[in-house]
Amino acid sequence: MEIKKPSNTGFTIYSKSGCINCLKVKKMLQEKKLLYNYIDCDEYLIDKKEDFLLFIKEISSKEVKTFPMVFNDGKYIGGFTETILCIDKLLLFSEENLTF
Repeated sequence: MEIKKPSNTGFTIYSKSGCINCLKVKKMLQEKKLLYNYIDCDEYLIDKKEDFLLFIKEISSKEVKTFPMVFNDGKYIGGFTETILCIDKLLLFSEENLTF
């Protein structure tokens, strides 16, 4: 089983069952109508936990063990709190560029 890489376009959420913050991030992205890819990691955690954590470390350049693990345009941004900040910045930037 190959571990899915984060998308180079939009957000990618690595999540697991029972993760409230994973669901909150997904809901927030839906409400803001932002493009995202949702990857359920339960299978990875059962069958290949060490491989999965090493994979995440390689693509994020950080040792990450909490969910959600969120990427934007292929770059690691963090978990729930960091994602909220990133979305706020993106939306603020979009609004500033739309004003005439």
